[in-house]
Amino acid sequence: MRYGIIADVHGNLEALLSVMEALSGKADQVICLGDIIGYGPNPNECCDIIKKNQIISISGNHEKAVLGEMPIAWFNPSAAKAIHWTRAELKLENIDFIKGLPPVLELDDFEIVHGSLAYPAEEYLENIFVAVPTFNLMTKPVLFVGHTHRPLVLNYAEKKIINPGSVGQPRDGDPRAAYLTFNSETGEAILHRIGYDIKSVQAKMVAANLPRNLIERLDLGV
Repeated sequence: MRYGIIADVHGNLEALLSVMEALSGKADQVICLGDIIGYGPNPNECCDIIKKNQIISISGNHEKAVLGEMPIAWFNPSAAKAIHWTRAELKLENIDFIKGLPPVLELDDFEIVHGSLAYPAEEYLENIFVAVPTFNLMTKPVLFVGHTHRPLVLNYAEKKIINPGSVGQPRDGDPRAAYLTFNSETGEAILHRIGYDIKSVQAKMVAANLPRNLIERLDLGV
């Protein structure tokens, strides 16, 4: 089966639309690894696209925070402001939608979680040492994670943890939206990058009075 793997959309409609167009006809199923919302100016539209395209999704820390299931104090001031703004903007139907997102899912070919299997919404898997407890909890040979906004592959025995990077707010120095294609029959995972209209997103963020650093970092991919 051909999968499109996306993560950390963060309310960035333009980036999500670019990725969905690129995946059209190239994926049998799209998977989202959480943080559909937060930071960006179009949380409702991004939720609507996830629902319309029947994208299999899980929750991230920003969904948890918007729902009040994670303390706002866990976030830096800019992220916290964006969370409060997103909470006020979300339609009731999309609040209900994110309430229904599970923290972890096991599919036929792999597992998905936002952070780690040990701490699904909180932990950042940035190196092999931090990832060992999650490797030990894996029941499938492949686990896809998000949360760090940086593409990464970790190998441990016969298992792999793969991070596709971020659609809506990359932090690896490349401002283009990141996503992954995965062929479950061959095991081939390919990272892709695609440009989008960053200036349009930034203009909407300015109009919404979202934090300046969240706006400026889109240009730099940091």
